[in-house]
Amino acid sequence: MGAVTTSRKPSEKRALWARQLAENYNIPYVERKNHSLETLLDSYPWVLVADSRRLCCHTPDGVLFFHPNMAAVRLRHLKANQPDKMLKAMGLGPGQKVLDCTAGFCSDSLVAAWAVGEKGTVVALEQSLPVFLVVKDGLEQAGKEGRFAPLAARIELKHADFRQFLVQTAAKSFDVVYFDPMFDVPAHSASMVPLRPLACHIQLTAKDIEAAARVARRRVVVKQRSFYPFSRLGLDDVLDSGSSPITYGMLDLEGGR
Repeated sequence: MGAVTTSRKPSEKRALWARQLAENYNIPYVERKNHSLETLLDSYPWVLVADSRRLCCHTPDGVLFFHPNMAAVRLRHLKANQPDKMLKAMGLGPGQKVLDCTAGFCSDSLVAAWAVGEKGTVVALEQSLPVFLVVKDGLEQAGKEGRFAPLAARIELKHADFRQFLVQTAAKSFDVVYFDPMFDVPAHSASMVPLRPLACHIQLTAKDIEAAARVARRRVVVKQRSFYPFSRLGLDDVLDSGSSPITYGMLDLEGGR
């Protein structure tokens, strides 16, 4: 278990918020005082820091903080009527309901929120507690103002194990169930370096796809590297990656598969 602390000279309001966060999620709270983060990381694998602007998570591998990642670029392309491969794989449209089983930075969830519109819904699940808390805080801040506010407000982020969630969810509750697990072979991205040690590294199985197919009305979609053997998950319908290292395996439920 990690810890929660503040900046060296926090406001009374921010210090109270940090203590409440620690209490709500049963995480040890450490008075910052003059402790360096390096010293705290000698005792804890990760440290959540509530500074004056945001909540971030420090690890020996770097600092995790919320940012829209590639969502900003993808949304700019969509507004210019350029296609998005994930949305094509999902076959997503206005008013639909999406379950993102592997939220991460919620980059894919933000793009999905754009596609489903005001009447649609995106539920995003994150199993890692520190990742969930950093992204939850980031979405709440983004939802208050700025260009991502309408999209962030459309996302319901939950701290949950997707396997338990799928078992407990009623059949045909979502139009699309989506997975973007951590790649076995890491992609070269600086933003992913601090995320990897905090993320839950789960190997998808054919049973996971079966569970997702029970919950989905239209489609189950898995994002992976282009060389991934989708057939081992029972996903023989693959969106050709072309020159991209990323591709999508799909199970089309409307087609009777």
